[in-house]
Amino acid sequence: MTQNKALSIKNWIKEMGFKLSKSHLLEHGTRKIKYYTLGNFGVYEETRPSIKSESSEKKQKFISWTPWGDDVEINSVKDLSKAYEDFIKYNPNLVLN
Repeated sequence: MTQNKALSIKNWIKEMGFKLSKSHLLEHGTRKIKYYTLGNFGVYEETRPSIKSESSEKKQKFISWTPWGDDVEINSVKDLSKAYEDFIKYNPNLVLN
């Protein structure tokens, strides 16, 4: 994912009022996971440093999950917005804090 797309997604997460609920390192510190939640809807950001033979950009990806166990890879603000809208559509009685 390009740095601009990742920044756009992170800005959307911030503007919507998501809270950073958890952050940790995996695989001896080579992978960082940040969990963002808004009510029961969530998305996590996974960051890995790039391998020296690859570009200098770090590898980032965003994954959204649903209460019923589905994971959706997010590649743009449009994808994340759609996942959030679908979540609200299937959970109409949900009250967000």
